[in-house]
Amino acid sequence: MAEFQTSDGLSLFFEEAGSGTPIVFVHEFGGDYRSWHLQVSALAPEFRCITYSARGFHPSAIPQDRSQYGQTYSTADLLALIDHLGLDMVHVVGTSMGSFTSLNFALTHPDRVASVTLVGNSSGPRDETERSRYRKDWIGHERLLREERGGDGAVAVLEEDPAYQSFQKNDPENWSIYAANLRGQSAQGAIHVLSTVHWNRRSLFDDVERLRAFDKPVMLVTGGDDYYLVGETNAFLNDTLPDVRWHRFPATGHLVNIEQADQFNRLLAGFVGRLSRSATADHPRDAHA
Repeated sequence: MAEFQTSDGLSLFFEEAGSGTPIVFVHEFGGDYRSWHLQVSALAPEFRCITYSARGFHPSAIPQDRSQYGQTYSTADLLALIDHLGLDMVHVVGTSMGSFTSLNFALTHPDRVASVTLVGNSSGPRDETERSRYRKDWIGHERLLREERGGDGAVAVLEEDPAYQSFQKNDPENWSIYAANLRGQSAQGAIHVLSTVHWNRRSLFDDVERLRAFDKPVMLVTGGDDYYLVGETNAFLNDTLPDVRWHRFPATGHLVNIEQADQFNRLLAGFVGRLSRSATADHPRDAHA
């Protein structure tokens, strides 16, 4: 089993498939490294696809100490993976929680990213009223995780979530796989992630200066049936980032990369492929290094 070490000594699981331009995929709260299997199978013939499970998600380490969780650690773990693989620069693709980590990583380490693709990215709450509603939702999720013994509670949360209804209705086969994977995850890890990464998520609307200064290509991907704040966040990012394109999928929920895998894969392959060809043209010697 392939592992890398975090800055605080944890072992996190990762997988690689394919060769060529490296793409690192960063998963959502309800998933793990397997959330990207539809991307890996389609893109590995052309790209080096790298997936991993974040801390708190099997088969990676599940720290029992809440102090070992939070956005700072999530961002540092992504850097540790890229350093472990000896990669100077990568294309980063994240969804939901993973998209927030991907964007934070890109803004913190712009020299390490060639592009960023954000699926279902959402800001943290912008004011106290929004924060109260936001945290009330997470309290409810944590209660289900505790009362229904982990994975079953997590599945129960998503089964009732409006942003996951189209997934369940339109692709029951992949929803069944997704739910089975989720049931096997750690309740304790999920609770710690909820109470740190999600509970303390900052507002991207307060990050205008860093966003305007970020000049790497960004692709925004959203579903028309996703949470209201996802739409508002991506409209803001579309207006603020210097080099951005926004693709919206109607009648699609939160996990566009799974619900609309074929279209998403073509979109991502075209986006990363064009940038890779451009980089090779600009630095022809690098192609033979």
